[in-house]
Amino acid sequence: MSSQRDIFLTHLLERAKVDKDVYLISVDMGAPSLDRWREELPDQFFAAGISEQNAINFAAGLSATGKKVYVYFMACWAARCFEQIRYSCAMANNPITILGNGVGLGYAPAGPAHEPTEDLAYMRSLCGIKIYSPTNACMAEKLVDLTCDVPKLRYIRLERKYPGVLDDFYKNIISSQRFLQNGISLIKGGLSDPPRQHKEKRVCILSSGYMLGRALDVSERLISSGYEASVVDLWKIKPINTSLFEKIAAPYDLLVTLEEQTLSGGFGSAVAEVVIDLNLGKEVLRIGLPERYIFENGNREHLLDENGLSVHSIYEKIITRILQE
Repeated sequence: MSSQRDIFLTHLLERAKVDKDVYLISVDMGAPSLDRWREELPDQFFAAGISEQNAINFAAGLSATGKKVYVYFMACWAARCFEQIRYSCAMANNPITILGNGVGLGYAPAGPAHEPTEDLAYMRSLCGIKIYSPTNACMAEKLVDLTCDVPKLRYIRLERKYPGVLDDFYKNIISSQRFLQNGISLIKGGLSDPPRQHKEKRVCILSSGYMLGRALDVSERLISSGYEASVVDLWKIKPINTSLFEKIAAPYDLLVTLEEQTLSGGFGSAVAEVVIDLNLGKEVLRIGLPERYIFENGNREHLLDENGLSVHSIYEKIITRILQE
């Protein structure tokens, strides 16, 4: 399975061959897709070295001259150049695309310095930015066309790996830019038609990226236990499509947000803000990583399991909330 990074950068390379205004600035030096850029389009590729702040300012300058600029680095380094993104891109209205690779615990076991578990919180705080967490490689490829055709300031959070089951979704509907701009989709329905009348809450699990795999597993357990539960992929995290969100959320009593982030200002906070702003009157249960940096060794699956995000732990948290009077 090709990574979202290599799919995105390879498709971007093909666009750049026919659009000489497309430029890629890379802080990372070691990827096959970057080698192709270096060899095939050396005049549209810049290796910035370990200098994220300079890469962002350089990108802003190119963007100000009308170029379509992409900056690629490990997602953890977005914090290092946050000031430059704020001043040189957001305030100056320079529509660059920032590609952050390896979100959440994607770089485990490299430790918390390489695992951005708060990037949603600080990137969401920027005015005018659009944030995407694509579901699979196909969606990552389609985002290339969107970003080339409609330049905006965007932060695209790329997964190093994602559950293979996520390749099965969107095959027939992902081609349109309108679909990508909608940013939210019901990927697993768990309501009977018509919905059963019982006193248990109808549950909607909202997630994105890697955690969608666990969300699907949890929904299966809930359904097998006699509950009505669905899964929603919310891949455009800022701005959230509020009218579509309200429509999708309408049948459910309990909205569960599942994220590979700490809870302060993250994915669940974004959902809760929409629920409050629209006065939807829905219960919201936020499930994420604990409020600490994870220094323990282990691969991604192990660290998730040991930090409250195993399928069993997620299931138990939801059942506990359902059974509350």
